[in-house]
Amino acid sequence: MITPEMRAEMRRLVLVELLPIETVARRFRVHHSTVRRSLADDAQSDAAPLSSALDPFKAYLVRRVTELPELTALRLFEEIKARGYPRGLAQVRRYIAQVRSPRSRKAYLRIEVEPGEQAQVDWGLFGQFRVGTTQRPLSAFSMVLSWSRALYIDFSLDMRMETFLAMHRRALDYFGGVPKQILYDNLKSVVLHHVGSTVQFNPRFLRFAGHYLFEPVAAPVRYPEAKGRVEASIKYLRSSFFYGRSFSSIDDVRAQAAAWLEATANSRLHATTRQRPAELLLVERPRLRQLPERQFDSDWADISIVSKEARIKLDTNSYSVPPEYVGKTVQLRASEQRVRVLCDGVEIANHARCWDRRRAIEDPAHLAKLIERKPGAGGIKKRDRIAALAPACKLYLQEISRRRIDLEGEVKKLLRLIALYGETEVADAIGQALLQHTFGARYIRALCDQARFARGLKEPADPIVTGNPAADALDVTPHDLETYDALFRKP
Repeated sequence: MITPEMRAEMRRLVLVELLPIETVARRFRVHHSTVRRSLADDAQSDAAPLSSALDPFKAYLVRRVTELPELTALRLFEEIKARGYPRGLAQVRRYIAQVRSPRSRKAYLRIEVEPGEQAQVDWGLFGQFRVGTTQRPLSAFSMVLSWSRALYIDFSLDMRMETFLAMHRRALDYFGGVPKQILYDNLKSVVLHHVGSTVQFNPRFLRFAGHYLFEPVAAPVRYPEAKGRVEASIKYLRSSFFYGRSFSSIDDVRAQAAAWLEATANSRLHATTRQRPAELLLVERPRLRQLPERQFDSDWADISIVSKEARIKLDTNSYSVPPEYVGKTVQLRASEQRVRVLCDGVEIANHARCWDRRRAIEDPAHLAKLIERKPGAGGIKKRDRIAALAPACKLYLQEISRRRIDLEGEVKKLLRLIALYGETEVADAIGQALLQHTFGARYIRALCDQARFARGLKEPADPIVTGNPAADALDVTPHDLETYDALFRKP
């Protein structure tokens, strides 16, 4: 853009300094025609402004916008076009933007609270997270103490009531006490109905609130500004922690989040308070109500009947139980980490919870009892155990059966490798062997050894097999050789 100062300098250089027009154009890096236009009329700055095709309609547009501020520029364009406006929409948009009064913005009153008076809670969605062959929604639970801005963050693969209550329990343990009231959005875990000022809370959540003696408060419907502190914490979590990181498992997500919470979130200088939340928490903690001696039981509980395959189902997965309980009614209790099965108050099975889908989780002791009753099923169950490690393992066994390789012998060797290296290492090696089209237990062992060597680990020693099941089951710890030297030392 050519400014009046540039135009004046161009005129001076050409008319007074007598420099060529091309030289002046190169100095200002413009086309020579621009310099000539600057020389064309000395009085152009005093000339009347150019008329516009919109001028005859401006008074009408101003009147319409004043009467009806919500009219769009397109609607006004159609009206003046019917009155004879010959040009396009862009000029009308620019003029309406100039004459329209700016939209008013809401003003908010900051609500200050006393130490220990209030906390705010909300969920945040963080996309999908792969667990085995399944995509599950990854959610973040956030609780903020309104006075100190101390923050608690935890991640989960669902937002069920049991998980919600467990998150609360861990957050209150982290803060070391209970605030007088906790503010929530209208999520179904807390609020069943909210009509005007009438709020119907979830009965199970009220039992939780009654156990910890805090008052649940529901924010107004469609008014997230009422809980602005926790809303801001979710945004801060996305930008400061989650964005740009990679995670190997849900436990890895939680471990990294816990480290970030201590090192960054609660140790930073807060933009509003200009103090560190961890330091203010030390002041607020004595004002919090003391935690109850007994924690609230937040496990998911249900009644189930053991199937004829000695299994019970949870979330599309099946978990084994001892075969003598087939057909009996048992109680199923599940937390985020464990799945327990009880019969008449006695625990009969305990499994690590699987967050993949359609998997069979078996306890070797339950499987051994079942094979005792049906010995012919032993080989099939061993193959099923290997096939259940990973999708690649099932394909690997299919390829083995198509070749001139003893399938039963290979299964026994693979089970011995699992005892040596563990299920995870063997499953990874089987997947790599399948990609390389190499089949056989010796190749699987070589791949396991290579992976261990890359991590700086030693190869495991081969177990001594005698053929006697009782002797092979013994776990013998070798003695330190120095203990034998001590026998020959003189007192």
